[in-house]
Amino acid sequence: MSMGLIKEFDSVAQRVLYGLRFVYADFVAVESDLVSAGSQQRLHELMGRMLGRLYEEPGLLELPDNPDEAYEWHLCNNQKPALNAVFLAVCKPIYEFYKFLYITALRGELRGGALSVGGDVLKQNKAGYKPCFGNLLRQAGIEAVKDKNGVTLNAGGEVLAALKLLAERVPVDPDPWHPYALEDFARCSFDGGKAYLIERIDNVNGWNGLLTGLQKECLENGYEQEIKLSLGAAGQGLDIYLKNKVGGFQTGYNPRKYQQFYFGTINGIGEKAMLTDFDSLDGDIRRHFISICRRCNGCLICTKSGKNKKFTVEVTYDGTAYKLCPSYPRHSWEAPDPKLIGVLLKYHELQEKYALK
Repeated sequence: MSMGLIKEFDSVAQRVLYGLRFVYADFVAVESDLVSAGSQQRLHELMGRMLGRLYEEPGLLELPDNPDEAYEWHLCNNQKPALNAVFLAVCKPIYEFYKFLYITALRGELRGGALSVGGDVLKQNKAGYKPCFGNLLRQAGIEAVKDKNGVTLNAGGEVLAALKLLAERVPVDPDPWHPYALEDFARCSFDGGKAYLIERIDNVNGWNGLLTGLQKECLENGYEQEIKLSLGAAGQGLDIYLKNKVGGFQTGYNPRKYQQFYFGTINGIGEKAMLTDFDSLDGDIRRHFISICRRCNGCLICTKSGKNKKFTVEVTYDGTAYKLCPSYPRHSWEAPDPKLIGVLLKYHELQEKYALK
């Protein structure tokens, strides 16, 4: 799938939907005695088309039309409560639509070209049907009919059989609050593969292979990779981790931020110990700490109302004295570059050394 980086959208709804389109899977068929590879591909094309039409016209799902707005990288949701409410008003209907479609496919009965699910089954699974769902499904060539017994979907060929296969292959989420892993279903991933996402982040952001190169180097040096996707009533997200024993790299996508894609470190474990040992650190690491640490402004939050000693570390670098606060360091950047990656690889080695100090 080819996409470009969009920084300004027509609405908050488009900003959220961009993320779903970004993670939409590359097509990979799976072995099935009931559904051909061609029918799986047809469903993949139709669900992708449906998502594209929703992006162009969010009103198909009756999503709010609030003009585009997001959070700066340092702001939390509760610092803009009105905007948080808008994002929730966008994300919840999207989640409810995919949950309805998933439950219908998973629990419904397939007869010929029709897939029917009882109203009691939807209720038991806390799913429901809204007329606007039919408007959106029509974009994928699927007609929905609701009656007193439940909902029936109609489509030609093996499309609905492929939809049922897709639902049956989605893993069940062990989290009791989110029992269904809807992200694989929404991105129409029959095989659950996520490997394409690293290269896609590289390409969309114009990082020229830095991320794929870093992935290769990390895996060759004992890092472990973990890719997490989420789709819920409060939003969706993508996080990719390359972990060593203590820390590692984190990159991903957050639809609520103006800085949609981010790159950085997982945590700051060991930083206070490194700062205490500042003079013995490599020059690159010393410069790194000067750039990522806030200067102490006397807020005294770190002392917990005087119960603890100040967390600030006083250091001297290149003839200048600094009072560095390790409580609020910068761990995220809008884009990586070879120099930053080199410094962070050194930093991760030091984390393993200083973590227990």
